[in-house]
Amino acid sequence: MFHDEHAPLALLVELTPKLAKRRFRESIYEFWDYKCAYCEDVATSLDHIIPRFKSGSSNRNNLIPACRRCNSNKGSIAVDEWYQQQEFFTQVKMERIKAWMSQEVVDIFSYPLHELKPAV
Repeated sequence: MFHDEHAPLALLVELTPKLAKRRFRESIYEFWDYKCAYCEDVATSLDHIIPRFKSGSSNRNNLIPACRRCNSNKGSIAVDEWYQQQEFFTQVKMERIKAWMSQEVVDIFSYPLHELKPAV
């Protein structure tokens, strides 16, 4: 859910839940330059790479910016199956999506509290 082990502490100290969610979503859009990860149009939503319908989580590594067309067209189809059939498919973008999915996600509940303190 978090990109590094210091992020959760910062969120707990300074943010309301609504602002934390906005920052979380904004960080995903920012990483992808506000473009659809599939076709590179302007992103208007976050797509669950592994659909929630198929037990996909709402963790950072399963959310990706998408334009409305790609998000609704993909629906609950597996990303590999759907994306390779699209005219805008490239292996480079597929590898970037796979790298995004395999990024390490920090679970704040698995860290002892002393390890969550910010670096000084």
